[in-house]
Amino acid sequence: MVLTLYRRENCSLCEEALVMLEWLQEDYPFELEQIDITGDALLEEKYLFEIPVVLHEGILISQGRYDDEKVEEFVKYTLTSKKNV
Repeated sequence: MVLTLYRRENCSLCEEALVMLEWLQEDYPFELEQIDITGDALLEEKYLFEIPVVLHEGILISQGRYDDEKVEEFVKYTLTSKKNV
């Protein structure tokens, strides 16, 4: 399972989201892909006022202020359901 974090430098909300995701990795096995939107016109247009944004396979999990409960529930549910498939 891979979660993607869209972020940019000097973004305190992005740093908070990164720390929370790294803590979550201690309890759940997932990979974290970080994408810096800085300098990418398409990504800046799409996410500049929405970051941090957390996605899994194109599914929006969290945007703006990081929602740790929502992300943990998503990760827990996704990992559990994939084991039962």
